[in-house]
Amino acid sequence: MFKNLLIMLCTACSSDVSIMKTNTNPPVTDTSTVTAEPSSSPDELNGNVGYTNFYLRQVACPECVGEQQELTVEYSSKFFENTSATHTDWIPTSGDCTNQLLVTVPTVNYIDMGNSVSVQGNAGTFTANYNGSEFYSTIYESMYERDTQYTVNFESGQESYQFMSIHGFDSLEPYEMLYVDPSYAFAAPIYRSGTTFSWAPYGSDSSFMILIAVYTPDGSQLLGYVACTSPDQGFMTIPGSYLQSYPRDGLAAIHLARHRVEYIPYHVLGGYIESHMEWEVVGTGHIE
Repeated sequence: MFKNLLIMLCTACSSDVSIMKTNTNPPVTDTSTVTAEPSSSPDELNGNVGYTNFYLRQVACPECVGEQQELTVEYSSKFFENTSATHTDWIPTSGDCTNQLLVTVPTVNYIDMGNSVSVQGNAGTFTANYNGSEFYSTIYESMYERDTQYTVNFESGQESYQFMSIHGFDSLEPYEMLYVDPSYAFAAPIYRSGTTFSWAPYGSDSSFMILIAVYTPDGSQLLGYVACTSPDQGFMTIPGSYLQSYPRDGLAAIHLARHRVEYIPYHVLGGYIESHMEWEVVGTGHIE
């Protein structure tokens, strides 16, 4: 899912401006754990029984947004009793914009699938360990294989499953939002009349989401945000109606992310594993 969507600005030392991140994802409610059993009717699949998230985040100016590093790659997967809820309901419908984005995590009853999983691509394998609610691991960016089919194998011997990773970007515009030095970051203009962003490559079956969080010019207060989605068509315009209320020279954190959601049949638990691939770039700008 979208990590650290809303971030707070703080005044920095000297003349540089810094953004400090705040994790606004609601916590997963603690629930009981049960033992995995094969479905009594393996050919009848109903609802969701798992969620797999493979997420790469690239931050143009880590110091500007309170990050410790430029690149972060996270893998997580969880398994639970059958539910009609999904982990990606919070993503706006393609073509829509909102200034009331609420990231939700469904309450589920977790299923014990063992202590670890191994996640195997074409060139390498990494291990994710169970932490009480999910299998989780961070890996080096060099271990992320783009547009690759990964196989998830359980230490416990349960049936494996596969998911397909996605790719990132060769270019993003306006280019100024990718400036890496805090002394000249926040240079990209975000026009109150509306601003168009573009990216390449494009044309995948994924959706694209842009979130702009806006702060006062002195960085003392979050004023609001807008999130818009579209097909992966290579460009998106954030309407001026969502930006006109913000003051000129307000500071902005810009999140651009490709999302792909698929549902993988998993007969062992009698349902589907929700596969959520994310590739996010975080840049900076200012209102003009």
